[in-house]
Amino acid sequence: MILENINNLDKNNFSVIIIGSGPAGISLALKLDKYKIKTLLIEAGDIENKIDQSKFLKGNVNNDPNIDISHNRVRAFGGSSLLWGGYCNKFEREEMESWPITYDDLYKNKKECNQILGLKDYHTDFYIRKFSENLNQYHMRFASNINFAEKYFEKIKNSRNIYISLNTTFLNFNGDGKRIESITIKKKDITKNITSKFFVLACGGIENSRMLLWSKVKNNKLFNQDLPIGKYYMDHPVRRDAGDGILNYKKLIKYFENQQINRELFVDCLPRLYLSPNNQFRKKANILNTGIYVRIKNKRHNNINYLKKLYCMAPNFIRKTIENNTSDIYNFKVRLHLEQDPNTNNKITLSNKLDPLGIPLTKIDWQTSYKMKHTCKNSLVELGNFLINKDIGRLSIDENIFFEDKLILNFNGNHQIGGTCAGDDPKTSVVDKDLKVHFLENLFVSGSSVFTTSGHNHPTYSIILLSLRLGDHLKKII
Repeated sequence: MILENINNLDKNNFSVIIIGSGPAGISLALKLDKYKIKTLLIEAGDIENKIDQSKFLKGNVNNDPNIDISHNRVRAFGGSSLLWGGYCNKFEREEMESWPITYDDLYKNKKECNQILGLKDYHTDFYIRKFSENLNQYHMRFASNINFAEKYFEKIKNSRNIYISLNTTFLNFNGDGKRIESITIKKKDITKNITSKFFVLACGGIENSRMLLWSKVKNNKLFNQDLPIGKYYMDHPVRRDAGDGILNYKKLIKYFENQQINRELFVDCLPRLYLSPNNQFRKKANILNTGIYVRIKNKRHNNINYLKKLYCMAPNFIRKTIENNTSDIYNFKVRLHLEQDPNTNNKITLSNKLDPLGIPLTKIDWQTSYKMKHTCKNSLVELGNFLINKDIGRLSIDENIFFEDKLILNFNGNHQIGGTCAGDDPKTSVVDKDLKVHFLENLFVSGSSVFTTSGHNHPTYSIILLSLRLGDHLKKII
């Protein structure tokens, strides 16, 4: 049901108020609708993404004026689903070892998550399989094409249990340090406090921290002072052109056949190979996880300049391969999609610049660690060694990666993770295993901001699973 004004909202008896209508908020609302729980969904934007809303989303990263964190954030119904590429990969089991939520517990709602995303169950088996002694193979062929605004607006509009108020800005929480008594919202020229049994903040990876920090400024007794709100912010830095090389396509396919590796994951209209270091190798090499994207491109053996580069890169391999038969030689490029390790110095804070409603914008302190640089180098060295040992090809690694002290990894911002991390210890986490804010009885947070670790894969699939799990929990306690 659409609410055109908020004059009488304080007279409604909502069981749950969800702040934010991105994939996290909508998925939770749909789950509560199944349980016939009366829910209010608040969205600061409209049904369409309007450019003037970016003034609420701007922020500063490391005091660099060239970084714009508003370009990959949305203030509209559907949230980040209006921008995303649809990739739906999962965490690897070992990536969740430090979480207060187990891998099996998180993925128990996989079938329902697939339905929301329009995926078949076999799409999300993800095929994480052994590729070599130290590398796993996974796939990214299947992606969702769901735009949450197009798919779910009418369903929510016609629901008897979900009420939605668009163009309604959440301003802050009000409470006594034990529970949230109300929230302050503004629509047009009307500002009101509204109550509910439970509140869920689902504004996005950066905005969740921003609004909690602002509520803390408004009422310094609202949250425990030790809660690390905004800390452990993480990203998925991408290193393009990390390396390039050549390979014998026929030998690669033969390796697939000899090792009985499923080639379905590899051979398609644009051959790509997605690899990641396995858990045993990560522990041995003391590295993080990373997606190693190998894009096999067109043959270029007739290009004289390229041939010179190949001879320089691997003269012996070229002599015995190209000089005999050039038809099986392909070149490839490698891109890295990196996990970031949690670091308390990477944090979201409030800027001294204000949005149009007088709320501080975002300031982000972000830096890369030695371990991330070490991961880049060791992952690529392992891929290069594999190609040499199997005599399949050769890899040339970008020299800035190989000499780690020269490596610069830039802020990406496409995946905003952390800031309200889940955990058992209130000194290192903001929410518990049920996504409830520590020390408060009725405030929950959902979205990628609660991830304890970032992993290396795309976050939306896990975001939705967390919201579905939260819906089950709310059903038990309402």
